Amino acid sequence: MKTFNIKYIIALFAIVVTLGSCEDLNVENLNDPDFKTAFSNPDDVKAVSGGLFNSWFMALHSFADGDLTSSPAFWMLVTADAGTCSWGNFGMRDAGREPRIEFNNKPNYSNAVITEDYYKNLYSVLSQANDVLKQIEVEKMDLGADQPMVTSVAYLFQGLSLGYLGLVFDKNYIVTETTDLSSIEPAPYKEVIEEAVNSLDKCIKICEENDFTIPSSWLPGEAYTSKEIADLANTFAARLLVYSARNKVDDNATDWQKVYDYAKKGVKKDFAPLADDVKWFSYYQVYANYDGWGQIDMYIIHMMDPSMPATFPADGSFSSLPNSGEATSADARLLSDYQYMSSCPFRADRGTYFFSSYRYKRLDTYLTTWKEPVPEIRKDENNYLLAEAAAHINKLDEAAAALNTSARVTRGGLPAVPENKEAILAAVHYERMIELMISGFGIQYFQMRKSDLLQKGSILHFPIPGAQLEVTQTPYYTFGATTGVAGVDYSNGGWK
Repeated sequence: MKTFNIKYIIALFAIVVTLGSCEDLNVENLNDPDFKTAFSNPDDVKAVSGGLFNSWFMALHSFADGDLTSSPAFWMLVTADAGTCSWGNFGMRDAGREPRIEFNNKPNYSNAVITEDYYKNLYSVLSQANDVLKQIEVEKMDLGADQPMVTSVAYLFQGLSLGYLGLVFDKNYIVTETTDLSSIEPAPYKEVIEEAVNSLDKCIKICEENDFTIPSSWLPGEAYTSKEIADLANTFAARLLVYSARNKVDDNATDWQKVYDYAKKGVKKDFAPLADDVKWFSYYQVYANYDGWGQIDMYIIHMMDPSMPATFPADGSFSSLPNSGEATSADARLLSDYQYMSSCPFRADRGTYFFSSYRYKRLDTYLTTWKEPVPEIRKDENNYLLAEAAAHINKLDEAAAALNTSARVTRGGLPAVPENKEAILAAVHYERMIELMISGFGIQYFQMRKSDLLQKGSILHFPIPGAQLEVTQTPYYTFGATTGVAGVDYSNGGWK
């Protein structure tokens, strides 16, 4: 069971978030020490900062409070027609229904945890980051030689917690170390993303002006330097700017020069914490791939082999597929990363459109040992961010080069992409769906969303969780199917 290791109370916009054993959003643990007591020792402040890596990663990838998973990662994977699964767990069946249905945002929904816990956990990360920054920036605590390291990490996760709320929800409360909580109101996602990038900029500046190495206990398997933390923050900033677009209009309005500038200074290696199956693990990457659970949608197989239909035949029969569903492709990754399956474990009465003849096998070593690096950012993701931005600002030679030195060629063996904007953008879409499959949280969903390719009726962002609406006495609302604003809250486009 995932628990937060700091036990103190943070008041956020009329709710009390308890970071210990109390599970209800509105329960105050009167036995917790007050803020000044909990943060009176510089070592405590440093420890909180170091724990942010794990708390943020687990909020996206795994579970908390006894639930198998408490993030919308599975829902987004299935809604994007990247993964497929008809089991009811994690809301996957509801996410993949055709036609798409309205998202049930009521607290008594059996899968309400996917947004409620994600929301609560990220605000808990934000609270801890803010408290570290309050001690340093407001209370002027002196941490000596560790101050730049601790401050930069706190700004990193202030930005990432805000940013990953902004990627998922239509609006959020922007809370920093200086926020007046007495008059706070939810802000639209674009403002949340802007504030998140501002925090990442502060992290980058500190890292560029200082020289330090974070303890390996903060990020297992690595000893990140200040330069590498700056690289990481640059890639995350590019991610937030690109992936936050809700539709093609948003996508076209992206500040591509800014994305280019970030991606040019982005990661030079994978960001993949080493799992220990105790504190660090990814149930997202487990259950999206485990035999009998999640499989790869036929939309993805069709991308690699256009002779395969993008939707499983309605009769549910493998014999109705070309070559019984076993694809062939010029892309070598079809064989290295994807596994042909001659049968499908899903129930036909739940819709044969869930069926598939493939699963993802690239992460099978992790499924065996449970102690492998868990990819959140693959190095080539930064190449694709750079290529997309460069294409939009008419640096076509650089965009093509970024793609042609990436896994598209080195692992996939595909021909070089020409210096043509349409070809480059098409290749970026392909690579995010194929090479980055089930790595970073939500990548395939964000790519399909910004391209107007999510099936008609799919939600383009989640509402503030229903339990939180009740606490703040805000009227119920939700999105999906035909509820909300077409093209803004739910898709009115789609690939089929």
